[in-house]
Amino acid sequence: MIKDPDASWEGPFPYDALAPVGVTPWTTHADLRDVSFELLARHLMTPVTQQAWDELRGVRRRLLVDLLLYDVDMEAELPLAAADIDRELALEAAPQDPQQDPAPGASRHTVPEATARLVADLVRFDV
Repeated sequence: MIKDPDASWEGPFPYDALAPVGVTPWTTHADLRDVSFELLARHLMTPVTQQAWDELRGVRRRLLVDLLLYDVDMEAELPLAAADIDRELALEAAPQDPQQDPAPGASRHTVPEATARLVADLVRFDV
């Protein structure tokens, strides 16, 4: 699981604060209720870990925290991402045909038609 890099959180992220006692997004809710005992036994119960535990032991709050996490298979996704980057770099480095140069001020990158239609369907202006 990776955390949304654009998400902001007041204080340390709860899973990061409770990682020393083995709390992960896959920790069951029943096990999470007993984490306070583990924190106390290891002398790790601080205001920060107490707040993190409070945020995760409530179902609604835990769902909000889990909403900011993405389940990504890094071993499968990294080669695909590297191939995409290599393809983009090759396109940037390829010599441009002068007959296909865009008009001055226009972008060389075009938006796929399906994306343009989706944006047109989603964006409405009240006039």
